[in-house]
Amino acid sequence: MISSSTKVIALIGNPIKHSLSPTIQNYFISKYSKDAVYLIFEIKREDIREAFNGAKKLGISGLNVTMPYKEEVFRLIDNPDNVSSIIKSVNTVKFNQKEDISEGFNTDVGGFLISMDKKKFKWTGSQCLVIGAGGAARSTIYGMLQKKVKRIFVYNRTEKKITGIIKDLKSIGSERIKALSSIDDLNEEIKNMDLIVNCAPVGMDTGPKKDMLPVPEDWNLRGKFVFDMVYKPVETKFLKKAKKEGAMALNGIDLLINQAALSFKIWFGIFPRTDDIKEVVLRSM
Repeated sequence: MISSSTKVIALIGNPIKHSLSPTIQNYFISKYSKDAVYLIFEIKREDIREAFNGAKKLGISGLNVTMPYKEEVFRLIDNPDNVSSIIKSVNTVKFNQKEDISEGFNTDVGGFLISMDKKKFKWTGSQCLVIGAGGAARSTIYGMLQKKVKRIFVYNRTEKKITGIIKDLKSIGSERIKALSSIDDLNEEIKNMDLIVNCAPVGMDTGPKKDMLPVPEDWNLRGKFVFDMVYKPVETKFLKKAKKEGAMALNGIDLLINQAALSFKIWFGIFPRTDDIKEVVLRSM
C-alpha cells in the first residue's frame, strides 16, 4: 500500500521501456519489507535538468540513471563520490532532503567487477578491448585500470570521447589506454586480446542495430572472454558468435543485478542477496 511516507525511487533514461530495473528493485523492496516503490520515467534530453531538479523538489528519495544521461546527470550532482568524480558519470543518485543536496554514485564499476570476478577472470597483465565511450564504457575502463590490466584498446565512432576518457582517468594510469580510429586496426592484434566488452547498444533488440555485430564478422573469438552489456535479447548475435567459436560469454544481466544491489544498499543501507533474483529476471523477459 502506497502512503504519504512511501519512498519513491525512479529510473530515468531514454529509451527505458525495456528496462528490467523495476523488476529487480521492486523485488528487493518486497523481499526486505521496505515502504518504497521503484518507477521509471522516460525523459527527453532537453528536459533532463528540469526533471532532475523536479525530482529533488518533489521529495523523490533517489534515482537510477541509464543511457544516455549518466554524464549529464553527473554535472547536476551536488556531492559526487570519489569514483564518480573521477569518471564523471553517475548511475545512482540519493537525495538528502534534510540538507537539500544530491549525492551521486557509480555502481556500474562495482557491478562490472563483481560479475567478472565471479567468473574468475585473470586481470593482471591482460589485454582488453572496450567498444563504446559513454558512461558504461567509462565505468568499465575505470574498473580495468584498478585491476592492473596491461593494455586497454577503446573503439568509438567519435574518437574525441575516448580522448576525454583518457584525460579524466589520467590519475589512475590512463596511459595504458589506446584509442582506435577504426576497429579494423586490431585485425592483427585480436589474437592477443583476452577480454572484449561491448558497452554500445549494438545488438539491442529495441534499437536500430539489433542485427549487427560490434566487431568484424571474420574475427575469431576462440579462447577470449566476451562480455556484452546488452541483455535484451539474452543472447545477442555477438554472444552467439562468441559461444560458437569457443569463447567464454556473458551478457549484461549479471552486471545489471550486481549494480542494482549496490544501488539498493545506498538507498536502504542493506546489501541484498542476489542468488535468487536472476531466475526472477529471466522469467520477466
